[in-house]
This record gives sequence, structure tokens and C-alpha cells, in this order.
Amino acid sequence: MRPLELGVWATALANIGKNVVSSQAVSAPYCDALTGICFSSWTSTSGIRLGIALPWNVKDPYDAIIQIVAPIKIGWVGFAWGGTMTYNPLTVGWPNGKAAVVSSRMAFGLNLPAAFAGAEYTLLNGTGTNATHTTVTARCRGCTGYTASDGSRLVLNGTGTSNFALVQGPNAPAQPANNASSFGVHQSIFKWTHDLNAARSPKFESWVATNILPSAPTNTTTPTPTTTSTPAPTGTSLPTCAGVPASKFSGVVAKGWNATKVLGGLTAARGIIQDSAGNFLIVESGKGISVHGVGSDGCTTFSKTLIPQNNLNHGIQLSADGTTLYASAMTVVYKWTYNVTSTSVGNSTSIITGLYNGGHPSRTLLLAPHKPNLLLVAQGSDDNWDYESIDPAVARAVVKVFDISAIPKDGYKYTTDGYLMGYGLRNEVGLVFDSNNMLWGVENSGDQLTRTIQGNMTDIHEDNPADKLNYLGDITAPNNKWYGYPTCFTVWQPSAFPGQKFAIGDQFVVAPNNTFNDTTCKEKSVPPILNFQAHSAPIDGKFDAAFNNLYVSFHGSWNRDPATGYKVSVVPFTKVDGALKPVAATNSGTGYTDIFWNADVTKCSSDSVSSVGCFRPAGLLFDKQQRLYVASDASSEGELWMLSKV
Repeated sequence: MRPLELGVWATALANIGKNVVSSQAVSAPYCDALTGICFSSWTSTSGIRLGIALPWNVKDPYDAIIQIVAPIKIGWVGFAWGGTMTYNPLTVGWPNGKAAVVSSRMAFGLNLPAAFAGAEYTLLNGTGTNATHTTVTARCRGCTGYTASDGSRLVLNGTGTSNFALVQGPNAPAQPANNASSFGVHQSIFKWTHDLNAARSPKFESWVATNILPSAPTNTTTPTPTTTSTPAPTGTSLPTCAGVPASKFSGVVAKGWNATKVLGGLTAARGIIQDSAGNFLIVESGKGISVHGVGSDGCTTFSKTLIPQNNLNHGIQLSADGTTLYASAMTVVYKWTYNVTSTSVGNSTSIITGLYNGGHPSRTLLLAPHKPNLLLVAQGSDDNWDYESIDPAVARAVVKVFDISAIPKDGYKYTTDGYLMGYGLRNEVGLVFDSNNMLWGVENSGDQLTRTIQGNMTDIHEDNPADKLNYLGDITAPNNKWYGYPTCFTVWQPSAFPGQKFAIGDQFVVAPNNTFNDTTCKEKSVPPILNFQAHSAPIDGKFDAAFNNLYVSFHGSWNRDPATGYKVSVVPFTKVDGALKPVAATNSGTGYTDIFWNADVTKCSSDSVSSVGCFRPAGLLFDKQQRLYVASDASSEGELWMLSKV
């Protein structure tokens, strides 16, 4: 199928856009009567006012005064200085009795933002909570200039405009008095263009000097944890390797399986591979890559940091000969020489640049076992709805292939180089080859969907759309097929569609019209081979040695109550005329079985501060003994688990 003509989508995308929560209003001047500080300000439709004041001289580095005023019914507010959630300073504030708390954060993936030591806040007059509003007013050092996702220095243009973003959460943080507290997922996103030139003033230094709170701490650089009791583990008490603390989130294993905690204290453990000596190499998102020796019992014998680089966040691969290491940041794919004897690396080289700076940040990497010169790189969509990605040339919501035996002198550019292995793949995080060297992928589908028929809107988001298992095929030739996003989605719960005769696996559009409807999806898009429960968030997949079963890690939902996912499951496969396929039919809702899960899924919901409630399976690895290792990137503790059959 040829790439689809863009004109076909105009009406469909206009209807979809009604679901996006955002604001494009520009900033305006505002002077605060209490402090005398004059801000370039912006106000959201939910009543949050954000103000910025800058010094007249805005050469790097320069300070800023930030003021956030929010109705007390809002649980917390987060402001992104770089306009996106990941890889820029985040100012997070919330009420604490009559006081107000400011917390310095930075996100390296789509999970709870970690403490960010690169920004320092000094609280100013007006900070506190009254009967109606919470106000945070503070001088920030380190908010306007910082290290970007590609390692370069980024400085906000103080004499021009900047794209800003703000989010709000409905619930209070778990520990309001603690600026290191976890907090739930955001409810609304606002984006706008802010006039920073209008924020400049020669009075900046005097504003700071006359408004510093005498009783307030002058340095709130890094969130500082307070001593709290650890909730009692739920579920079965599972064993650990010697010297490894018990899991914070004890799980349950299916009959015939054992689970052992191998490591704890990791930072957002994501991708995991094994070198020729049997050592584990683990990407710790926001920290770098660590290496761990492994004994015959499957437990670790040593651990050390291999690459301290906080923009690495997910993808990792080793060349067939084990001497070249590949890893991904949001905007760059790197390579290093790797010495397995000394477990050390040489200097890094950027081999693919120009990946999108925003949206879903994971950049999955996979080397083809039968074609070791071919590297696959997956890039997800820009946020929940990415209308531009319908054009494959945009190179978002795609999987692409690059020949690493012929890397250009200046490296590849992701948007223009390589070739497609499918587009319209909203977030194809997990990639895996079967025994025929055919490529499969697991896809995270959309959130917050509604269905509109003749002006009547139905909320279908709780159990739709399905997450997917896609067949992508032979990577030695381009795959220019379209897999549906951002227009065609897949039914998981047919009963959510009143008056529609759908089955699991059918495709639909959120607002059918004369230009594009459900039937058009059948004609133009490639449907999934198997479907997973909506919002389960499949994030990795690995076949066993016999290729009889595909094991899938489900990272877990934030858009469903009660939560789903937060588990590892197995999809039985079979051969039909030499080709592999799942045993279950496409319209089956029972085509996979859980083998490792959290005992109480109600503790996993992000809206109830999930970040402390459950382990979150991410990267998977089978070792030579066919033990299945599961990395968990739960924000309060990253772990590594070993699953083995009894």
C-alpha cells in the first residue's frame, strides 16, 4: 500500500482534535500587589496563573522568578520550562496546610519525575495557602539553562518567546510536607507561547532582595526525603538473592513458576541485555548503564556503573561479536567499543541523530540476528494524538531500519535516512524476531478516547482501545504499510459502543464521517494479530528458546480505574504452514496468560499515587538457562527479578 494522501484525513483529524486538552493563549503582563514583582503571566482555563520575571541581562546563566497561583482544589501543579515533560527542569508545587511546597524535578521517561539537583529555589513572599488558593513564588537558579536530551547546553531565549507547558493533578501528593513525595498522574495539559522579553526588568535583583522569606529555606535544590514507614508488602513473600532487600511490592507467580528478586535500588531499570561473559547490562533511565556479574545461581556477583549518562533511557543492544554497544537517548543513538573482559567502554559516537525531542521518549533498539548489520530504531508519537504522523516522512509513530555497516561520516538523520518497517504505530516499544527472523512488535495504543456519532459522544476510554501485537514482517525490505494510528483504533470491549455490532479486534474511528469511517479502516490499515486489554501498556516481548511462547511485560495503566497491566504474561504461539502465529484468534480476549503480577492491582493506579504501589515490568531477558529476567522501573525502587519454571 502506498503512503496515504494527506487530504483524506482533514475531516477525521478535525474531529479527533476535540479531545485534546490544551491552550494556545499567549502571555500578558501582571504585577503582584503583595511583592511588587511584575510578571509576564499566563492563566489556564482551570484558573492557574503562571508568572515569570527575568533580569534585564539574560546572558547564560541567568536567574528567573516564577510564581504559580492555583485553586486549592487542584492537588498539584507542574511547570515545564522546556515545554515538554522530559529532559528539562520541572517546577512542581502543591499545598501543605497553610504552607506551600516547591519541588525541583526532571523526568527522563513517562513516569514519576525524579529529583533534579541542577535547579535551586529560594522562596519569596506570598508563598503559602489560604482559603482559596495556593501560591508559590520563588527565585530559581538553573531553570533557564540546562543540559538537553542530546547532551548539548540549552538556554531559553530571554529576549524572545518560548513554548511552555503546565500540568495539573487532581489529588494531593502522598506526603504533602515532603518535597520528595510521589504524586499521581496529571489530569490536564496546557501549552502556550510565552513572551520572555516582556518578563525582563532592571528591578529583578531588588525584587529578590526585598522579598526573601526570612524563615524559609534559601536552598531547595533537591527534594529531601523524610523518614516514613514502608507499607507492608502485599501478596506472596517472594525470595531474594543473598544480601538483596525484600521487595517493596511483593508479587504473585503462577503455578509452576518461581520468582526471585535479584537486584534492588536501581534507577528506573528499563532495557536489559547480556554480554558474552554472562554479565547483565541494564539501562537505568536518568542515570546511565550499569553492569552486573552473574553467578551460576542467577544472582549477581558485582555491580558497577558502566556509562554515567542521564539522557540514556531505554534502548540497548550489543553487536553480534560483543565488541560494540549501542544505546539510545530520546534524540540520539550512540555506540561505544565494549571490552567484555574489563567491562569497560571507549568514547561514544553519535550514529543516528534528529530523533524527535518530545512525545513518547523511549527509542527501542534491536539488532537483527540474521542480518547483524541492520539496526531497528522505534520512535513513538508526539503525545496521545499526533496528527502529523499520518505522513510517514514525519518519521514519528514508526519503526525504521539502518545499515550500521555503512554509517555516514556525520551519522544518519532519523527523519530522512533508513527505511520503514511500518508506520501508524503509536508507540511500538517492544520489538522481537521469531524463529523465521520475522519481526513482531507490541504497541501501546491511545488514552482518553471518546466515540462521537451524529453529535452524540460516548466515553469509551475505560476499556478501549486495545493494545496490540503487530506483525511487521521481513526487515530486509521496506514495509510501507500503515497500521492505523492516529485514526484507526482497535476494539477491546465491544459493549462500550452502543448500537454498534463490534467484536474484539475490529477497528474503529472516534468520529466516523463521510470521508473516513470504520469501513475505511478495514480497507486501508493493517489490523493487529492479537489484542491486549486496553491500557495494559506492553513494553517488551521475548520468545523462549523453542519459540513456542512470547513473553510480554505490561508496564501498566494510568488511564483506567481499576488499573490493569503491571504484570508479565505469556502468549502461546504455533506454526501454520511454516509461519508463526499466536494460538488464539484475533478476536480472542483470552489469548495470553499471566505468570507474574502484583497482588492488589488497586494499589497500582497512578491516580492514587501509583508510583509507590506496584512494581512495573519493563525490559525482559532470557539467559542461556532459560531463566526470564524482568526489569522493573517503579519510581520508588527499580528492581530486577528472575522468573524460572519449577
